[in-house]
Amino acid sequence: MSQVRKIETLEDKLVEILSRLPPKSLMRFKCIHRSWCAIISSPSFVAKHLSNSMDNKLSSSTCILLNRCQVHVFQDRSWKQDVFWSMINLSIDSDERNLHYDVEDLNIPFPMEDQDNVELHGYCNGIVSVKVGKNVLLCNPATGEFRQLPNSSLLLPLPKGRFGLETIFKGLGFGYDCKTKAYKVVQIIENCDCEYSEGEESYYERILLPYTAEVYTMTANSWREIKIDTSSDTDPYCIPYSGSVYLKGFCYWFANDNGEYVFSFDLCDEIFHRIELPSRGQFDFKFYGIFLYNESIASYCSRYEEDCKLFEIWVMDDYDGVKSSWTKLLTVGPFKDIDYPLTFGKCDEVLMLGSYGRAASCNSSTGNLKYFHIPPIINWMIDYVKSIVPIK
Repeated sequence: MSQVRKIETLEDKLVEILSRLPPKSLMRFKCIHRSWCAIISSPSFVAKHLSNSMDNKLSSSTCILLNRCQVHVFQDRSWKQDVFWSMINLSIDSDERNLHYDVEDLNIPFPMEDQDNVELHGYCNGIVSVKVGKNVLLCNPATGEFRQLPNSSLLLPLPKGRFGLETIFKGLGFGYDCKTKAYKVVQIIENCDCEYSEGEESYYERILLPYTAEVYTMTANSWREIKIDTSSDTDPYCIPYSGSVYLKGFCYWFANDNGEYVFSFDLCDEIFHRIELPSRGQFDFKFYGIFLYNESIASYCSRYEEDCKLFEIWVMDDYDGVKSSWTKLLTVGPFKDIDYPLTFGKCDEVLMLGSYGRAASCNSSTGNLKYFHIPPIINWMIDYVKSIVPIK
């Protein structure tokens, strides 16, 4: 039987070459010809480019996305704070194991005048979910595209009378629903019955009610309310304490309410769960946050040793939506003037936040600590993969 050899066309070769180029180049190449624009915009090409970018993530280089600030002080002593988005590209010598980095500032034209409070709250496939004041946006930093979401249906204006329902934003997550093949945003809202009185005896009373949540899908471009099931293992008064981490169809938050734990949301079934953390209280360790380590959720705890901090990093094993187990990955420190880990890079590098917003990298094998010469960080870092996944 003769073997039929597949003939590679000129377009196949073009697709293969283009799919390995950075997003910035591809955005320019879309203007060369309509046929190139059609190729680069096609869902199959977007998926191929994302797959190649994910494979490149396994290389020795690391791309870190962060937002940082720069304060301008004027002659009249007034000041203004500008928020910048940047990417740090990290690489390490294969011989001498020296850490090298370069910083690329990004220009993302958000449609808000006041950008002092820009918070990253979730990340998936090159897209980040962002809170800018009271507004929620999806953004692809690699292409500069953004999408402002409709106003929440659960977040209400402050009550004007003596009585009313007060609603407060508490958490945001973003990820991909593999069943419906749709990107989703989930928002968690705290609800309180409030009573306020002014007079001879002024007082303010808040009665905490069960939390509620809502889900936004890009295809529908609207929010819909979902219930937090209080009959399951989920605490109706959960308090997400950090930006979310997405992994394999779940959003995760670090939560702090009568103890520390991990709060999760199944984007397919739209069900919340509570995940217990390892017991480290007897060793004076306390958990403070989570981040993504390879294909696992990692959490870190710390304790003081005189005026320094010692950190443990734990990895969650095989979480199936109900049960989980934890394994200690490593111990780093003790360090002086280091607040907490931010993410785990390549070549055993732990990216950390130091005092006054300084970014640093610790090699977990050697224990060497190196500070980055960049302006202070506002929020947090994520191990980022550049993509051309569209927002609009």
